[in-house]
Order: sequence, then C-alpha cells, then structure tokens
Amino acid sequence: MLADRKYPLTLAAVFGLYVIFGKIGLSLAVVHASASPVWAPTGIALAALLTLGYRVWPAIFAGAFCVNITTAGSVATSLGIGVGNTLEALLAAYLVDRYANGAQAFDRSQDVFKFAGFAGLLSPTVSATVGVASLALGGYATWPDFDQIWLTWWLGDVTGALIFGPLLILWVRDWRSHVSRGRLLEVAALWLTTTLIGLAVFGEGLTHFGLMTLPLTFLCTPPLVWAAVRFRQREAAMLVAVLSGIAIWATLRGFGPFATATANEALLLLQVFMGTVSVMVIARAEAEAANRAKDEFLAMLGHELRNPLAAIISAVSILDRIGGHDDVAMRAREAIRHQITHLGRLVDDLLDIAHVTGGDIVLTCEPMNLATSVQQSVSNLASTGRLERHVVDVRAEPVWANADPTRLNQIVANLITNAVKYTSPGGTIRIRVAGEEDEAVIGVADTGIGISPSLLPHMFDLPVQGERRLDRAQGGLGVGLTLVRRLVELHGGRVEAFSEGPGRGSEFIVRLPRIPAAKPIESQSVLRVVGKVASAR
Repeated sequence: MLADRKYPLTLAAVFGLYVIFGKIGLSLAVVHASASPVWAPTGIALAALLTLGYRVWPAIFAGAFCVNITTAGSVATSLGIGVGNTLEALLAAYLVDRYANGAQAFDRSQDVFKFAGFAGLLSPTVSATVGVASLALGGYATWPDFDQIWLTWWLGDVTGALIFGPLLILWVRDWRSHVSRGRLLEVAALWLTTTLIGLAVFGEGLTHFGLMTLPLTFLCTPPLVWAAVRFRQREAAMLVAVLSGIAIWATLRGFGPFATATANEALLLLQVFMGTVSVMVIARAEAEAANRAKDEFLAMLGHELRNPLAAIISAVSILDRIGGHDDVAMRAREAIRHQITHLGRLVDDLLDIAHVTGGDIVLTCEPMNLATSVQQSVSNLASTGRLERHVVDVRAEPVWANADPTRLNQIVANLITNAVKYTSPGGTIRIRVAGEEDEAVIGVADTGIGISPSLLPHMFDLPVQGERRLDRAQGGLGVGLTLVRRLVELHGGRVEAFSEGPGRGSEFIVRLPRIPAAKPIESQSVLRVVGKVASAR
C-alpha cells in the first residue's frame, strides 16, 4: 500500500526532472528546435527505469511529450517523439538488465562497456530515427536535413546516457555511502583542481595565451584519474558531469579547443569527448574499487585465519604432552605441525601483501652484503629440514645493496621455497649472488617442472598458479611470488622469471640497486651441499 502511495510522487518527480532538463537541452538546439546535442533526459529516463522499475515509463512519455509540444511541432509529432524517447529508454533498460547486470552494471569493467554499447550507442538510434522521422513526416523538418538532425539527436542522447545515466544510477544506488571525514580535505582539493583545470582548458585562459587551438583537452584527465583511483565511481561520475558542465558553458561562449567549429559542431565534438572520458573513467574506477576490495579481503582473511591456527597449535602442544608416543601418533602430530607451519606462512604472506598494497610496510634499509645475507637465509631454511631432499648449490660473491634485512630474508626464503615446491626430490636448486654493473643480483634456479610460455608474464600476479599435480601436496595460493615482487619493488628493484618450458626448470632473478662495499670482505667460496647447507669462507 505504501509503495502504491509513493507511485504518483515517483512519476511526478521523474516527469519534473525530465521536463526541466529537457527544456534546458532544447534551449541549446541549433540545427533544429527539437534536436539538441546536449540531452540529459536520456540519462534521467534510463536511471529511472533501472532503479525505480519499468512502471515509471508513463512519466518518461509524458515528459517527452510536454517538452516538445511546448517547444515546436504539433501534437502528432510530439506524440511520435514521446513514443521514440520512451521506446529508447525501455530498450536500453531491458538490454542493460539482461546483458549488463542492470543497476549493478558499474561493478565490473566488462559490464561498463556493455552499458556503453547498449544504452549509449544502440538504443539512441531508436529515439533519433523515430523522432526525426516524425518531424519530417509532419512537415517540421526537411528530408535533406534528415542526416544532420539525426546525428545531432543521436549524439545528444548518447552523451546523455553515458554522462548523466551513470551519475544518477550511482547516486540512487549508493546514496547511503559517504566519504569519510578524514578525506574531506582531499575531496575539496580534487573538486578545486578539476574546476580550475576545466576553466583553464575550456575557458578564456587559453585565448589569452594564444593556446586556444592546441589539443590540450588531455589536461582534464589527471584529476579524473585521481578520482577513479582514490574514490568510488560515484565521485568520478560527479566530476565528469561537473567538467562537462564547465566545458559546455565555455564552448557556448566561444572558448575552448572545440570552439573553432560552428556552435552545433563544437558541442557535438565536445560531447563525443566527454562521453568517451566518462566511460573510461568509470571503468577505471571500477578496476580500482575491485583492487581495494581484494586487498581488504586479503587482510580480513589473514586475520581471521590466525585465530583457528593458534587454537590448533595449542591443541598439538597438548597432544605432545598427554598423547601416545608410538610411531603412528608421532607421525600424525608431526604432519599436523608441518601443515600448520605451512598455513602460518600463507597467512603471513597474505597479511604482508595487504600491508604492502596499503602502504603500511616501511622498510628499514641498511648497507648489506647480499652474499652473507643470502647464505644465512639458506642456512635457516636448511635447519628446518625443508632442503634435505634436494641438492643445493650456492655461489655467493660479495655484493652490497641497501636493503631491509627482514624483508630481504623473506624474498630469498619465498623464492627458495617456491623452487623446492616445484622440484622433485633429488633435483638441484642453484642460488647465486653476484654484481652486474650497477645491479646486485640474486638468482634462484631449479631443475623442476618449469613454466609454460603463456604463464611466464603472469607469474607474479596474485590469482595465477601453474599446473598442480595431485601428488604435489605443497600447493599454495600463489601469494609468495606476488609478495616477492612487491617487496623487491619497495627496494627500488625488479624481479624476473625465466624458463625454457615445461619440464626444463625455471629461474627467478632479483635485481637491486648496487652500492659500494661498506667494508672489505673476502670472497665467499662456492658451496655444493647434498642434504644440508653449511657456510664456508
């Protein structure tokens, strides 16, 4: 009952918005009184259908009829335009609902582009064709002008769908969400920057400096990218609309990079530019939102996993004290302890990835001899027994770099653990430390299962894993290599993966900026150890 009572108010609100912005749009018409290159009602109608439901279509039809009957044409032509505009909105809403996830179309980049295709490019052809044909058949437009009027009408509807549609949908959908108080200063700076750049690019500033004809519209993109990276899609869509308003106002006054053409052509060029920018910025904002959600999930997952792990570790300790001491029980407890240790490393890696991505990790760097540090890392791993089934060949030459000792050990340990994981017992793992011109190099090579060429470019991406065999119990989430890359990049270096293909082993090479030796040290000897690792000078 309450919904039915609100229905007339909803129709009235949609009707009012449609008429107000429709009259504003037609006040900018040049080629024909009923064809404007700026047509926000397309976005209003689409947003209303996607967020309020298809029952609001009468308000769209009535709004379109009212706008046109009070501007130009007859009752018949206004009815034809009203039918065309309503069919356009219904078709766009249906296609977006069916193929682009409806009002949630901006939650995935692929749906953003589907929205642009269905609502922004395809559906406006209905309104433009029906509307201009109605005017021509009614004698209010000439057939020779059909093409020009149709193009203006179509592009006006396209940009209305691409600029105002997303803005209104996101506002209605996410009206409860707010920007945190701690970011209000950044929001103010972003709005001010966007406004100033918009006035500089499209306003009189270019004219005074003789730069009006130069293609400086690209200067508008940095603040929009800023909004996409730091905020949600709603804020990005708002800035696009603000920038579009500034650009239209300045272009109508004869300023800006598009003002050299006729008034209608200038607005058409401007709308094409702003529509393209809108789609790309919203898609970029979606990608950044997905990255932020992934990082938040990793952090939450890591913290949630720590609690049950702590309980399991305590339970194993109790079993050690009160449980049986026969071989079966001892092997079972050892297997549990081993798997708990593995899970603990995974949790730590997940938390570290979230911290690195969020900028929460601060390195404490100092001059380090990488040969000494790497050999210590290898010795620590050997003491855990994880290298006992492989041949470990360490070749370490003194080379220095500024590095965080803890994080460098983490990098080396993850690379060696990865090599152990994919190298069968009896295989060889070769670790080298050397200097190459201005770089300090750490390499970890193995004779394991290798990497396929298609997988190589994605080895350090979080979701990617190579082929797992059923007998390989030490499979993981693939987070170790992702963490390696991010930690290496924090040190100002880079990491690369190489392989000649499946079954031919692989090699990972870390390159860090090299520094002069902090103190003289003798060269390390070459070590070849089977079943254990020792240090020697």
